[in-house]
Amino acid sequence: MEDFSLSKGVFAYKGKYKIGKKKKKEVIHPEYLKAPWYIAFDETCQYIDEVVENVTSKMFQQIMSDLMSFVRATKSNSLNISSQEIATAILLTGVNVPDHCILFDTIVSSLSKITSHIAMVWSRECNNLKTIIQETVYQLVYNSNDDCKIRKSQCTMRVLKEYFEENHDLEDPLIIILPDFESFITDVLHDFILVLSSYRSTLKFVLIFGVATTLHAVHKSLTYYVTSKLVVQVFHTQTQVKTLSDVLESTVFTSTIPFKLIGRAFQLLTDIFLFYDFSVDIFLQNYKLCMIQHFYDNNISSLCCQPKDIKKRISKLTEENIADIKNLPSIVKYLKSSSEISNGDEEHSDKKSDKKFTELLEKLLNDFHKFMDRFLIILRCLHCLSATLPGSPMGKQLREIYTKVVYINNLTESSEYKECLKLLGFLSKEELLSKLNSVIEIIKKSKDPVIEKIKNDLDTYIEMIQEASLSTTSSEIVSLEKKLSRIQLKEKLLQMSQQQSRTAYKQAQIDLINYLDQKVFSVHLINPNRVPAYEIFCYSDGTQAKQHIRGSLRACVHMGLSDPQMYLDCACCKLENEDDILCTLPDLSIIYKLHKESGKQINMYDWLQAFLTIVDPRSQSKQNKDDIDPVMRYRFFEAVTSLVFLGFIKVSQRKPDHVKRLT
Repeated sequence: MEDFSLSKGVFAYKGKYKIGKKKKKEVIHPEYLKAPWYIAFDETCQYIDEVVENVTSKMFQQIMSDLMSFVRATKSNSLNISSQEIATAILLTGVNVPDHCILFDTIVSSLSKITSHIAMVWSRECNNLKTIIQETVYQLVYNSNDDCKIRKSQCTMRVLKEYFEENHDLEDPLIIILPDFESFITDVLHDFILVLSSYRSTLKFVLIFGVATTLHAVHKSLTYYVTSKLVVQVFHTQTQVKTLSDVLESTVFTSTIPFKLIGRAFQLLTDIFLFYDFSVDIFLQNYKLCMIQHFYDNNISSLCCQPKDIKKRISKLTEENIADIKNLPSIVKYLKSSSEISNGDEEHSDKKSDKKFTELLEKLLNDFHKFMDRFLIILRCLHCLSATLPGSPMGKQLREIYTKVVYINNLTESSEYKECLKLLGFLSKEELLSKLNSVIEIIKKSKDPVIEKIKNDLDTYIEMIQEASLSTTSSEIVSLEKKLSRIQLKEKLLQMSQQQSRTAYKQAQIDLINYLDQKVFSVHLINPNRVPAYEIFCYSDGTQAKQHIRGSLRACVHMGLSDPQMYLDCACCKLENEDDILCTLPDLSIIYKLHKESGKQINMYDWLQAFLTIVDPRSQSKQNKDDIDPVMRYRFFEAVTSLVFLGFIKVSQRKPDHVKRLT
């Protein structure tokens, strides 16, 4: 055999790619990130997120502490071989379903510090006993931070027992959380608890039930035989109404955040919370939506800031922004009624320099901040005086009084306010002094000279009431020695009945109520929309907010199909008349407009011909059905399918070549 050689060569091609020198993609930031309105919005939004996080942590702090103590106590108890009872925590969460995920995610993160064996099982994933056991075992095994190769279909209680006997300490509790207890099938829960109970001698289980309604739901779902296998401890979470009050206290009822919700917008958000979902998270999302509606593409709203930043923000305004501010209704009204502008100097006032106007604007913005500080303090005072009155005419919550003040034009003319003043006149001396001392505690923290004067006046009235006597100061007795005729006696008795005999305390009480009514509440508790430049700080458009929060989907779909230019914003879809059908419209819009011209039954072939007449008029010369362009036919049937999906038509059972109109 002859010798031979085999040589192999590798010829590398030097490309453009170089190791270690990967080209970085340039991140293109939207232009609006540098806009003044967005900077103001982002600043406010970040502060709100911080405040809400603090409120949430305080709200969950107590319940987390109690649950962790409960799990630690279970962990410290030695495994009892003869016991079949399972430690069970029933968490009464309330009906605020949208907030449940946040609560239980917090529970998982807190309990993970004690044990890593945690499974959170939802009812939608467990329709029978097999699936609930598979889901529970799968989570318990894979949350143990081990490289386990057990498939989900192999997960059984026997596998769980063998796995933990080999790999883990049996004294570690296995926590199983059922967040939506009421949604589980009763028979599935019944069998699942009995299965867990049968393994209680070798595995230490801890059950946590999330109950949205009442404790009665547990006893109604489980029989006595099953509940006897549970050692139950009940935990209560803070009510969502209380949580909402805490959130409002740190957002709306504080002067730290300059943005304010007033009028119909605030009432809409609280109504949605109270009558629909009881979700604080959704309330905050709606609150932020109102914020973006207020700030979006409006550089005037950049002045919605802290007093220390006002001068700097005003200096960044353009001439166009200043002109827009001058056209604000409250500013126009102020300039017309201002004492600085005389009647004969209107021409000069129109030519007032921007510099003088910016100085005036700075003064108005600072005045608004001072007004809101006093407004919120006096609002708390009114709440302190009226919350515990019989019947609570103004409401028991601070938000109820705030809603009334910012919704109606004049609080002092409302029947609820007059009823409160009347009830204050019936308070005993001790009750009135107690309320006044609470009011003093509210206002003494303020350094505003106006509020300090109110405090001094109230101190004077408190001293007068304390020193006032409860005995009648004046009385008159009809002398029987004087001979009076029947008519004279009648007139004398009538005159005496009309002269109200008042004690010194009663007179001091009336003077105090008159002072509060005329010098405090009627002066400082006025609707913010009566203050100049309120449009910069306040949002009150409830109609616009409702369209975005609880919009009508059917109306939006109809508007989009009838006039696509509204959403597409293209010149080819612009219609002079809403009933016009242009060939440049989207196929779905053309099909929708044609279907509105038909009766209850629509012939598919006639519909196709009408579609082709608009989109491809040349196809009308083709007489044979088979000559129709397949692309046109596909476009037609795709649009019809979309219309079926949207619920405007459905296939007719009476005629196979027809569809039935549903609108």
